[in-house]
Amino acid sequence: MDTSSAAAEAVTLWAAAGFVCHFFPTGQGNIVGNPVEPVIKLCANPLTVSSMSEHIDYDCSAILRGEMSLDESGDNLLELMVRTCNGRLTAQEVLGHEEYVITKLYRSA
Repeated sequence: MDTSSAAAEAVTLWAAAGFVCHFFPTGQGNIVGNPVEPVIKLCANPLTVSSMSEHIDYDCSAILRGEMSLDESGDNLLELMVRTCNGRLTAQEVLGHEEYVITKLYRSA
């Protein structure tokens, strides 16, 4: 999709395009959420995972430490997505982060 790189605007546009669940990779701990679709936060930065654990749904740092293969982590992530689509609340939903941006009619960020 040709969209802004600004988190709230991009997630809003992806939801409008029909996404029903969104994987949002973050290294520094972006807390964006959305009122329409669940946003599953992924992070492989151990510092962010420890300092912002309440905002992170899936810690991928085991891949970087060699404790988990990419395939194993992918399987875990797909399982998390299925659980989320079946009612599991994401961190953003629990914390009440419901940001959205109605996109502009001109190019933005």
